[in-house]
Amino acid sequence: MGKRFYLGLAALLLPALVACSGQPAGPVDIDWQEGEMVAVGFLGYYDSFSAFENAPSYLQLTKKYPQIVEAAKVDCGVGRQIYLVIPRDPMASLAVNEDGEYVTDENREVYYRSEEGKPVLLLNNWYEENSLISIVDNEGHAALYTPAIDTSGSLVVPGDGSVHDISLPMPEPMKGFTSFDYGEIFDGGDLGISVRLEAGQPILTSSTEPLTQLGYPEESIVLADGDKTFGGINGLCKGVFLGDIGQDYNPVVCVVMDNGDVKMSSVLFASQYGGPDLSDALPGIKDATGFESGPAGEWVDPESGETFYEYQSVFALDARGGRTEIPYFANYGVYRAPREDGEFEVILTPDWQFAFRSFSPDRAEMCNGYFQELESEDDVFKFAFRQTTYSRFEDGNDVTDETVRTGTFTAREKGLSYVVDLSGSDVFPSGTEFRDARIMDSEADAGYEDF
Repeated sequence: MGKRFYLGLAALLLPALVACSGQPAGPVDIDWQEGEMVAVGFLGYYDSFSAFENAPSYLQLTKKYPQIVEAAKVDCGVGRQIYLVIPRDPMASLAVNEDGEYVTDENREVYYRSEEGKPVLLLNNWYEENSLISIVDNEGHAALYTPAIDTSGSLVVPGDGSVHDISLPMPEPMKGFTSFDYGEIFDGGDLGISVRLEAGQPILTSSTEPLTQLGYPEESIVLADGDKTFGGINGLCKGVFLGDIGQDYNPVVCVVMDNGDVKMSSVLFASQYGGPDLSDALPGIKDATGFESGPAGEWVDPESGETFYEYQSVFALDARGGRTEIPYFANYGVYRAPREDGEFEVILTPDWQFAFRSFSPDRAEMCNGYFQELESEDDVFKFAFRQTTYSRFEDGNDVTDETVRTGTFTAREKGLSYVVDLSGSDVFPSGTEFRDARIMDSEADAGYEDF
């Protein structure tokens, strides 16, 4: 991000100094109306510009909006809404400024400024007005606009007619898959968990008190009461479902994306470790028409011939009559490998996300991304991973790289530990032996330091 400036609104609306006169013609694919100065389109929810450029929807969006390729990228704070802003006048003066409840002319921050009328992509907050666009065209006409959408996902446009809406329509919600409550769990009680589809994204609602009745210490519950938005959407959703996976209470959210991909998220894991976050697109599941809960892990007693089921699960349904079980990584947790000068760590979540980390006194490096199981035989499991972020802290310097990389790792069970062979990343040496951090902590409390 370039240097930021602090300006008052009076300065933001000064006429642009340009070398030519006259109103230039707008892009041929925008049907400009009289008085409109800028075209704005809401493109969806993305965790970062890197996530946007690597999303399945990116190629189609660039075909619809070729201006995306040349647009300047402007990060307006921690946010997940992406907007495309196209000035009508290619010689317009355009600035993107901080906005919010506590922003004044004296402390207003300018995220971006240009005298060339170049298209920009804005990464904005969810349901927060955290950027203010000021634009002055070649003839001195000025406008101010804060990009935002309403609860239906429609672009909010000002009444002065200065903004032309070029947003794509929201995906049609799937009938019967827009809102779900977890329901009663014990003694008529409610776990206080629900999910709904709103403006193209799922919204999770949770409550702390019922979770404490299930035995979760209140101090371990990191999801505050109320609504939470999901990370990892990276597009738009058209359907949601809330069901159980496992042998006990274990609410899992499943969503269908507008391109037919299916993603999932474990609610109880998020309640203890943060989030909620959605998985990557689940392999082998496409164009789901809905979901259903039901028994899984079928086995037949050879003597009686009676069929039994080991656990409850969620199944994705498709138009061809297919019924595919939603995969869930049951061996999730934190696995550690102490070393003389620090520690290696692997974090695996039930949502098929990972973090590889290496710590020493003068250096820390980590990579994050998604994984999926390729095959398993006996106690050996092979996984593929897609690394989305790499970061390193060394000698007081932070380095972040969002180049997507792929690789594999093999986890071989060895008693209460895993031996991990990693290919495609050099965060830690292959063949490193990791143990479940919960077991290590309990052994340390009992006075056992070695394993």
